[in-house]
Amino acid sequence: MSSVSALPTRLKFWGTRGSISVPGTGTLRYGGNSTCIEVRADGEIIALDAGSGIRSLGIALEKEFQSQPIRLSLLITHAHWDHIQGLPFFAPAYEKKNEIRVRGYDGVDMSFGEIMAEPMKAPFFPIAMRELSARVEIKKLTEMEFCVGKVQVRARFVNHPGICAGYRLFTSAGSIAFLPDHEPYRFLHSARTNGMSPEQAKKTAPEERIALVEFLRGSDILILDAQYTDTEYESHVGWGHGSVSSAVSLALDAEVRRLLLFHHDPSHDDAMIDAMVHDARQLIRESGKDLEVDAAREGEEILLPADHTNSPK
Repeated sequence: MSSVSALPTRLKFWGTRGSISVPGTGTLRYGGNSTCIEVRADGEIIALDAGSGIRSLGIALEKEFQSQPIRLSLLITHAHWDHIQGLPFFAPAYEKKNEIRVRGYDGVDMSFGEIMAEPMKAPFFPIAMRELSARVEIKKLTEMEFCVGKVQVRARFVNHPGICAGYRLFTSAGSIAFLPDHEPYRFLHSARTNGMSPEQAKKTAPEERIALVEFLRGSDILILDAQYTDTEYESHVGWGHGSVSSAVSLALDAEVRRLLLFHHDPSHDDAMIDAMVHDARQLIRESGKDLEVDAAREGEEILLPADHTNSPK
């Protein structure tokens, strides 16, 4: 008899877009819904962020489980709209047989519980969070390492306005790193918050990047913010998002196995994302190193076969 841990880890993209949903003919291949990823690993269902894509995830789960209860953990990176706006439309939250555990970090001036309840308060939504029928447990994270069942999770705050976490999930079939919103440390967002001088920020930025490389090192899959082309990034420094070259550079330095460009800009159609993938592959060829790269596609499933382990060290 095969055990749960012998099953592959399955990853599915339900939303790949950043900033705002953009459904239409130009986004059919890479998708128009905002951030949501489903991970099935070691008997757990884990959703990463609750952008508009979580609505489709909810519909699929109800069809799959039917009368059986759904037990799901939802990890939130941060509270910008494109990462939480779909939760009020997540159908399993309205069925009392289901259990949904929502986890994330406190904001700068608001607790995690307040953050998650705010979008469902009047006049923004007709149903309050407390009125959901499912057993919805909202709990703030206080540690940077924790477990979801048998899946060990490591977190790290990344370079984005406000409080924003990246997660790395260690499963029996390998590890998945999820950094949907991250700007290269050329601009240090924490410098403004912490009142750093330009000299302090200049010293701190390389140290932060080194620490992030170690956090990501050896990941089987890295899902990383690459919202802008390199040319676009020059006019968007400080906006909190990455570029093609910064994503490739980070992935190469961290020696990850596969890079998936993520958080697609709402102004980028499928053809533009194709061109960005082409540019990323060219950079890898020029580096002389091995790295598989593509852009995340809504609806795509990726399997990590259970033929090796990738335990945190």
